[in-house]
Amino acid sequence: MTKASTSLLVILSLLTALSTARLFPLGLDLAFPSMGHQILDARLMFLLHISAASVALACGALQIIAAVRKRYLNVHRWVGRLYALAVLLASFSGFLIAFQIAGIIGTTGFALLAVIWLIVTGQAVRLARTHQIQAHRRWMICSFALTFAAVSLRLQLAIFMFGLSMPYEQVYPFLAWSCWVPNLVFALWYVGRS
Repeated sequence: MTKASTSLLVILSLLTALSTARLFPLGLDLAFPSMGHQILDARLMFLLHISAASVALACGALQIIAAVRKRYLNVHRWVGRLYALAVLLASFSGFLIAFQIAGIIGTTGFALLAVIWLIVTGQAVRLARTHQIQAHRRWMICSFALTFAAVSLRLQLAIFMFGLSMPYEQVYPFLAWSCWVPNLVFALWYVGRS
């Protein structure tokens, strides 16, 4: 990856992770006004999901910086452990939240994202523990592509809701798939060519 593309991924990831901080001064209902119907019965899971996913996104952003990986191996390992724990919590809670979404298309998309995210990250951790570093790196690229779904979702949501004036309920079933499938396809292509 070029320095420019890495910088863009890091900046977008950190900005998205930090945007979750609006929850603390505003509260859940004001911070996420269009999602009230989805989080009514799963407030605790939603809080866990957005908090853990934000940690995973920030940790993942640090991990893609080559200088951090190469010069500070111990930091890389500890941030990686935190990333894996955050993915575990975010995918578990995300899976449960998926069943709060109206419609089978949205539910299936987000539930599959949660399951695949956990499996891919678990495989990457297993490979790191067995010192299969090149394979670990490939699986982590795919894991971070799935983590980056948080960024893709927000960017697409802005385009649909603000650019095209489409209501949230109308675009959400599409976003349940478009926020992560293209990311994963790109990651698989990138890993396959390198």
